[in-house]
Amino acid sequence: MSLIQIIMISKEFRPRLGQIETKEQEVIGRILASKIRELGMTKSLELLSPLSTLSEKTGYMYTGQKWLVLSDVHRPFHSKKLWDKVLKLIKDMGSSLYGIVLAGDYLDLYTLGSYNTMSLGLLEGIDLGFEYEDGLNGLIELQSALPKGCKKLFLYGNHEDRYFRTMNSRDHKKFGSALRDPIEALLLHENGWQVKTNWKDDYFTLGDHLDVCHGTYHNKHVAAKHLDQNGRSVMFGHTHRIQSFHLGNRAAFNIGGLFDIKDKAFGYMPRMSRRNWANGFAIVHIDDNGEFYTNQVTVWNDSFFAEGRKY
Repeated sequence: MSLIQIIMISKEFRPRLGQIETKEQEVIGRILASKIRELGMTKSLELLSPLSTLSEKTGYMYTGQKWLVLSDVHRPFHSKKLWDKVLKLIKDMGSSLYGIVLAGDYLDLYTLGSYNTMSLGLLEGIDLGFEYEDGLNGLIELQSALPKGCKKLFLYGNHEDRYFRTMNSRDHKKFGSALRDPIEALLLHENGWQVKTNWKDDYFTLGDHLDVCHGTYHNKHVAAKHLDQNGRSVMFGHTHRIQSFHLGNRAAFNIGGLFDIKDKAFGYMPRMSRRNWANGFAIVHIDDNGEFYTNQVTVWNDSFFAEGRKY
């Protein structure tokens, strides 16, 4: 039996058996180790060189794009546990990660919001400068974890839009030099991010068919509503909920967010509304034909499964 045949047999066992140690896997492992010892490492590597071609024919090699889509981080009111685990996931993905989309409300900009009336006293130490500083620190962490050459896309959400609404107000001068466009404050252009700022209308398209936007609607069946209004497959955040809706060959995905559900900064929302919130994000694969394959990653007890591992 050739070395390549042994490798392919081991691949056939893995999908069925997962991580369970079995007699078959043990036997295959011993045969493989024996064959490598018999041939020597150099000869073994030479014999394995046709394996990549063989993998393409059998469907084992992935040659498309892998995107990570994160929405509604709401820094500095993000889940620090989830943020750290997502950074670990990104590092584990390595060079297989083609691009990342921050799909709006990366920043909360609480200090610019209309909900904060009479409530800033609950958030000691939080001001606009702190929010921008925390957001920039988060991006530095994210950029350090991303592989070289990774595409970086940034959408404004309704919370980043608080900057424009404040600038259009009569008393925006009270913020002085602290009031900066998030593009400037987060050094987005300097660090290679492609940015779109119209939170209601802007979107990025992954592959040929999947539009990623921040989201506009907030109704009960919000995924169906977005699919109906967008007319094409769409992925979005905004509602802090997780849903999906499929209609023929089109679909809509509401992917949750990385916010800290228990943070008192969200106390402006009624308890009955917050109980429907859910943490999550998405991994999107784009094949060579431009088709998309979506993995909506759900979070339970600050943990999730992605790429075959629990984080």
